[in-house]
Amino acid sequence: MNQRFIVENQKNIKVLQVFSQNTFYDSFEKKIGFFEYFFVLVLIFYAGYSNTFVREAASIKGNFIGYVIPVGLSVVLAIKWKIWPDKRFYFLILGLAIYFLAISLKYSQIRITIFLDYFTLFVIVYVCYKVLKFNFLRIYEYWLFYLAIVGLIFWSIQFGLGGDSLFSIFSKIPGVNSFSFVSGGGLNAIVYSVQPFDYNLRNNLGSGIPRNCGYAWEPGAFAVYLSLAIFINLFITKTDKNSNTRLWVLLAALFTTQSTTGFAMLLIILLHYYYNNNVKIILMVFPVVLIGAYLILSLPFMADKIVELSDDSTNMEMTILRSINSEEQIHPQRFESFMIAFEDFKKNPMLGIMGGGPEASWTAKIGANISVISGIGNLLAQSGLAGFVFFILLTIKSSFFLSEHYKYRGKFLLFFLILFISISYSILLLPLISCFWMFGNFESQRRYKTNNKIVLFNKSANL
Repeated sequence: MNQRFIVENQKNIKVLQVFSQNTFYDSFEKKIGFFEYFFVLVLIFYAGYSNTFVREAASIKGNFIGYVIPVGLSVVLAIKWKIWPDKRFYFLILGLAIYFLAISLKYSQIRITIFLDYFTLFVIVYVCYKVLKFNFLRIYEYWLFYLAIVGLIFWSIQFGLGGDSLFSIFSKIPGVNSFSFVSGGGLNAIVYSVQPFDYNLRNNLGSGIPRNCGYAWEPGAFAVYLSLAIFINLFITKTDKNSNTRLWVLLAALFTTQSTTGFAMLLIILLHYYYNNNVKIILMVFPVVLIGAYLILSLPFMADKIVELSDDSTNMEMTILRSINSEEQIHPQRFESFMIAFEDFKKNPMLGIMGGGPEASWTAKIGANISVISGIGNLLAQSGLAGFVFFILLTIKSSFFLSEHYKYRGKFLLFFLILFISISYSILLLPLISCFWMFGNFESQRRYKTNNKIVLFNKSANL
């Protein structure tokens, strides 16, 4: 009888071992339904930043209804899943409170909206992780796959019709002009954004091939989100039988964005992917990858774009002078934006200028109307070393956490990807991106180190 029990128990363990290899399919996945998928989709569209509704919802001072939607969904999820704050969340809020007190004392004013904006951000991220955990990554890739299909369909129509044909069709949608916030004066119809043909010619350096914006405000941002989905596909959901189909769709959509940031992130992902499949193969593949990277960068629109970006970094003074007393806000390129923001950091290295409001920036003091797009530059300028160190440590922790849990080489892979995003775009503090770089903050890594043994969790763990 005991022998039979041992045999049966060994069989059960084998089943559990196979089941645990695909860890994003957890034992409580049956509880994840439409509402959880919809929650992630809302975060994705808010990260698209392509219309005034979501842009003005970034702060409680803006679009209050838009601001409340993701917060309200988080509260509903927390109630449904019976999620309560734990000590890690309390420590996070305590740190926020200390920082808020410090900047309030420094600038002799209390900006309660700063505390509320960050508090709600942390609530959204905390609930997202506690409810979905690794399922968040799977659901994210699921939605990006379908949004990539939609983007490819609209991009094909745009390319096939040529010129401003699709742009003209979009312009006939009632209220679309005041609703849209797409670079180059483009238009947004929720699931797809289209830029004017002449803007494409100017910024794509004479190429008549349109760039795929997807649901985002510009092609590069869409490329960033696609790259994160490709990372998940190759390292997280790789055992899924449909993963190859999704991968090719994501790659096709990424290529149509013609984004330098997207291609750079893809190169990092592929190098890590080949390294994980065979340590020796990297020596053979690396020259091929270098040649491929050279060919991509040698494409007319890519090579000229890189030269254009490097030239922008030398024109900071001219840009600032041009923006003084200008009614239209100027958005410098990434390198120029970083240098502008870095000046604020040098003058306020510890706590940044967040507590002083927009008028605390050195550009605002001279009357320049500039919006800095550099994510890492904005982080340094706004929150100083306090915010920068917090971001770096949590991103590294999350990167290590995923690498150890999914057992792939390259502990800094996620960190490198987030770093590339932070260089190009000021979207680090959007809830969707924060869910990535704060992923490992709300769970003990020891909980997942099973040493090839099965660890069973009780029902209250929501795993």
